[in-house]
Amino acid sequence: MNYKIRLFILALLIASSPVMAVKYAGEIFQMRAGVRNYAMGGCGVADKHSFALAYWNSSLLDLVDEDRFEIMHAEEYMGLLKYDTVSAIWGTKTKMSVVLTRIGINDIPLTKLQDPSEPISYANRPYKYKSVNNSDYVAYIGFPRKLGGINFGFTAKLAYRYLAEENGFGFGADISAHHKISPQFLLAVRLRDFFTTQILWGNGTHELVNPGLDVEGSYNFIVPYLNRINLLLGMEIYSEGREEASLIALGPLSFDIHGGVAIDVHPKLTLYTGYDIDNLTAGLSLKIRSWMINYSFEQIPELENSHRISLGLFL
Repeated sequence: MNYKIRLFILALLIASSPVMAVKYAGEIFQMRAGVRNYAMGGCGVADKHSFALAYWNSSLLDLVDEDRFEIMHAEEYMGLLKYDTVSAIWGTKTKMSVVLTRIGINDIPLTKLQDPSEPISYANRPYKYKSVNNSDYVAYIGFPRKLGGINFGFTAKLAYRYLAEENGFGFGADISAHHKISPQFLLAVRLRDFFTTQILWGNGTHELVNPGLDVEGSYNFIVPYLNRINLLLGMEIYSEGREEASLIALGPLSFDIHGGVAIDVHPKLTLYTGYDIDNLTAGLSLKIRSWMINYSFEQIPELENSHRISLGLFL
């Protein structure tokens, strides 16, 4: 059996091994980074053009020539949730990537009953006695390595959480790899939280995040009257029994599908569209000299549609 196939099977077995963990404890690491990748249906593990490779796949840093920076801001759910990211890729001989994110929900009301000894009723209504803010800060630090002819990437993850007057710290890591099957076709994998990410709360609660696996392929080609088209197709594998929360569920395993297309209609303009589980996405990138403006849209019928915008810089 080819050693690359053995490596893939080993990663899959680790990701699906039973670990006692809290379901959805790792959701703060699933907010994603990079407006381009939002617009392509949440694809990024095989996208070497992403600004946020520390989040997606640090092994792709070996394919990056220039330094890149991106600042993103988004307000979702009628402005209740604010999401900000700063992404950077730099280095001379070896590139390094850092992604910093903040997820914030402000002015959350806390309520009490007028008479706590009595059940809630028309005469015993709850009232707001104070407001609190919830914030999550996550730092991703990634770098590439080449071992035995395979391009690997390692990403350390550090988190600080402040939720309803309780704070906690988290730490974990992802391992990623990629292989160029041909000049046009690239296959990439990311083993998320490979030693179970830990979240330690100040009140003594200890949460674990189960490992998961992402598999994604990227294929690019030239079309007459256009420039390059890049197709991406990926699958997220979870091992925490998400059931109806995922597209496909098989016992403790669940699977989500993502697809994306990037069309370089002009050297200065790229259009995007994609499929993010059950939602359609779209967006564009407009390059002005060394600057790039990125916009993404995601259609979410059950909630308010998502709009994200960022400013990028190439050096």
